[in-house]
Amino acid sequence: MIKRIKELRPDVDIAFPEFREFIEKFESEINRGISTLSILSIINNNNTEGIYGYKILKELELKTNEMLIIEEGTLYPLLRNLERDKVIESKKQETGRKRKYYFMTDKGKKIYNYLTGYYSKLTKAISNLADFSVELKNRYIYCPMCANKIDTTKLNYNFCSVCGYNLDREIKERGKINDGK
Repeated sequence: MIKRIKELRPDVDIAFPEFREFIEKFESEINRGISTLSILSIINNNNTEGIYGYKILKELELKTNEMLIIEEGTLYPLLRNLERDKVIESKKQETGRKRKYYFMTDKGKKIYNYLTGYYSKLTKAISNLADFSVELKNRYIYCPMCANKIDTTKLNYNFCSVCGYNLDREIKERGKINDGK
């Protein structure tokens, strides 16, 4: 993101190479994992009909208010790696032109739920150190052992599917909250 900032004045911090290099490196490290999670989120949200690469890029720009922009040269190798790891799968479809559409696999859905849970809990924990706040959506339970995100509207078991933790206490607590106790 910082690469897109125009240097308007030579006396501002961003104009100094050592400042700019540090910030760009930091942004790059953070964006590496967030990019994967964001792409998985877009594929998951379009999983019924699938989504092709260029549309992933455009949706990413739109949904992040152009805060997270990934180049095609970064996206397609990432998609190939996710496909190799069986997190996503692709199907060639012809809708006016031949395109490769991406879908989440069952394994990918489990990995996505875990990663979003982990990221949510991590961001919430870090918010205690910095001056920002994070609100976790009430429709999820986050496994206390591994942070897996579990949708309570689809909860039909009492154990975390990732680590096997018994969720009885969390389910009972959720019931108390929903009952107003």
